[in-house]
Amino acid sequence: MSRPVSVHDCSLMYPTSPVDPVELRTFASFAELAGMQRLYLGQTLVFEPHSTFSRLLAQGSTTPLGTAVTLMPLRHPMTAALQARELAVFSGSRYVAGLGLGSRRFNETIGGGWPASPLGYVREYATIVRGLVRGERVQVDGDHFRVDTRLSPPGLTCDVEVGLGVLRPRMTELAGEVADVAVSWLTPPEYCAEQLVPALERGAVDREERPRLATVVNVAVDRPGRDPVELALAGLGDHLAAPHYGDALRRAGYDVVVGDRQHNAAEIVRRGLYAYGSPEEIATTLRGYREAGVGEILLNVGGVYLSRGPVEALQDLQAITEVLDGGPVPADASGLTAPEAATAGARS
Repeated sequence: MSRPVSVHDCSLMYPTSPVDPVELRTFASFAELAGMQRLYLGQTLVFEPHSTFSRLLAQGSTTPLGTAVTLMPLRHPMTAALQARELAVFSGSRYVAGLGLGSRRFNETIGGGWPASPLGYVREYATIVRGLVRGERVQVDGDHFRVDTRLSPPGLTCDVEVGLGVLRPRMTELAGEVADVAVSWLTPPEYCAEQLVPALERGAVDREERPRLATVVNVAVDRPGRDPVELALAGLGDHLAAPHYGDALRRAGYDVVVGDRQHNAAEIVRRGLYAYGSPEEIATTLRGYREAGVGEILLNVGGVYLSRGPVEALQDLQAITEVLDGGPVPADASGLTAPEAATAGARS
């Protein structure tokens, strides 16, 4: 019999662009006090994630951090390595530098074009970043990058895991070769088990162990006045319209129509990929991901946050984390539980 999912198997995906520093610290405190692994940010064009994390750390936060994911075309791999190293050093904890190529449209929009070999581009990029954060001298003379350098000083130690954003088997297999973590969005547990985990294992055949799979799971508690399809649209509208997400969902057997957000939102709710229900039902869904081989579950309450606000989003997290560990999570020095303390911070 498989063990239940613990809150320690989970991390927290910050659900929007981090504009308010107090609110961001509130979510960071929630993740840490509840016993989650870390707080993640995605790429935004509002504030740069690494600058935002530096601000958070300057506020005194001690929450472990990661990105899921930042987009490669926005920075040279040496810059990505420098940013990852400095955040690992500043935080004093393991930092997950999740990186992704992004969509073809995004690449073309910002003027960089689309690589002739996306897999080749990602391989070179990840190889450079991973070598640099390990203190190695990196020499790459590739089709996309030419690098012969190391970060200085070479003795500055840090703990960085390089992650790659994955959706389909070929990129996932590459992550098995060159990354420490594979990060996926909108990937059902059965698709993780049948497609992504085997691809990771193929890629890691010459390594001692395969990278772990970290999967973003979108969740919302069933409460009066809520429409799960509207919540899914609020939190995932752009993802639901994108061709690369549509292709992955079709591979998983979903009835999706590229560009039709409403139809696709209804489909992921119907199939349970958008985890909507009681806290107990959500916990059962999360257990399915663990049984599928997912090593880290990134809880995302973006739909609730963007349509109902931060307090309701934190209340959902409170309800889910309590069920995951079989009761209320521990209190902090103030006597409040982690979710209560965080919710109080969001209201202040």
